[in-house]
Amino acid sequence: MGLQKLKGFNMPIINYIGRNMKTYDVSVHQHDYWEIIYCTNGNGTIKIKGGPDIQYAKNQVVIIPPKTVHSNTSQNGFKNIHMTVANWNPAFKNAVLINDNEKCDLFSILNMCLRYFNLEDMGHSDIIMSFTELILSMLMAFSDSIQASHHIEAIANIILENFSDPQFDLEDVYSQFDLSKDYIRRQFIKEKGISPLQFLSNTRINFAQKLLLSKDVNNYKIYEIAEMCGFTDQLYFSRVFKKITGVSPKEFTESPKIQNYNSID
Repeated sequence: MGLQKLKGFNMPIINYIGRNMKTYDVSVHQHDYWEIIYCTNGNGTIKIKGGPDIQYAKNQVVIIPPKTVHSNTSQNGFKNIHMTVANWNPAFKNAVLINDNEKCDLFSILNMCLRYFNLEDMGHSDIIMSFTELILSMLMAFSDSIQASHHIEAIANIILENFSDPQFDLEDVYSQFDLSKDYIRRQFIKEKGISPLQFLSNTRINFAQKLLLSKDVNNYKIYEIAEMCGFTDQLYFSRVFKKITGVSPKEFTESPKIQNYNSID
């Protein structure tokens, strides 16, 4: 099966890979596919229309979405391996910069892929499919290390700052980042051990426990505590509280072992 036939499949496939020798400028252009540019020598700037410029250097990769108008310029010249990929749906939506690892494994794989792609025998298309899967998996793994923590910590801080607002909506938070909702959830779970929604619920119930522990001092009613923790419905608050702590808010305040309850991590 040739690469032309493979392009008809709904799976990622490298449909072009080439090499630029020393170059100073690539004029404004765009592609119908994702473009992956690996700088093998020198440095330069990818200018994105409507977006921030991306400064890159040797052993860095710039990934550019389809239909993104851009140019590439360098004062001292650059060399690169560049490729386009069809049918790819990565987590990020905008152009990103990624570092290769210390052993430059991605560079080695791209070199091998380039060699096989340019062989006249198209019987190697199954190998190109394998290269596609390996390269894209490596790019996603490397992108996690530079993107996830920043976004995850930012989202966690937004939750901590806004959990008491009953109008607070995680969907609004997701929309602030150039990453898909599913990707954010997976990375949040990977780093925090729970989903963003669970983190929000735990934060609210943790605060509710503190208010209930001082109920005799502050004289708050349970419905008032519910509202202060971002709940508009006291019954729903009680259900969530019991699901997380194992007891109802009332039982929590009346228990002689109340001092033994731990706050939620």
